[in-house]
Amino acid sequence: MVHLTGSVIIMGYTTVFTGNFQFDHPLFDFQALYLIEFARTRRVKRDKAKLTTVPDPGRDAVGLTLGEEGCYFINESHYLAGASVIDENRPPKGQPGLYCQWQPTFDGCGIEWNGQEKFYRYVEWLQYLIVNFFTPWGYQLSGTVKWVGEIESDSGQIIVENNCILQPENAELKLQIATSPIPVPGEIWQGLYAVNKADPTILISWVATLHSCVKLGYLDTARWIEENLVGLYGAGVDRGFQDQETGAVFIPTCYSLGSR
Repeated sequence: MVHLTGSVIIMGYTTVFTGNFQFDHPLFDFQALYLIEFARTRRVKRDKAKLTTVPDPGRDAVGLTLGEEGCYFINESHYLAGASVIDENRPPKGQPGLYCQWQPTFDGCGIEWNGQEKFYRYVEWLQYLIVNFFTPWGYQLSGTVKWVGEIESDSGQIIVENNCILQPENAELKLQIATSPIPVPGEIWQGLYAVNKADPTILISWVATLHSCVKLGYLDTARWIEENLVGLYGAGVDRGFQDQETGAVFIPTCYSLGSR
């Protein structure tokens, strides 16, 4: 069955959203245009230094800097933009995925789903937009949007009131979790780090990683992977692993498990 398991995306899963959220006053045209482009572009990690020579008029119009790892950059079609990409399979730090599929309504009075398939982490993306764009720009967002997934039991609604996501609960925590490295015990981190150092492409395959852990003598790490394959392991491959004892972090250089 096609489904989501923890933070590991297996094949593909499409959720359909109905309704929209409304602003307390309409967006300016330049703000709406920026948000449309933000939703259209693949959110990838970039080298800010290489972006300084790339014009980005849409971002300039709303007064945004490039942001960390080029997180606010939108002019990806420029011929110089490609050279700035550090990792095309990971979003900039702080963004929950490769695509944000919330965009302004046609009249600029609200936001809605753009109709594209496979929209993941939609609550986290909504929280991101509220924190980074709507609140600083002086907008209050409210309303209810319903969702229905491919699995019959997967349905619900998102309720927002004055920039606060009331349902589902803990939207701020969801965003924090979705953009943070996975904390693991020190001995587990050492094993994962050693395997990644030996072969930077191996962690994408949990089977190969298990064999490597055993070969290198990190049996506890191998057991941890087996016990946490659904959820923590996939999330760590995507966002990195943090040593709970020292705070050290490494981000695997293999491709992420999720494509969106």
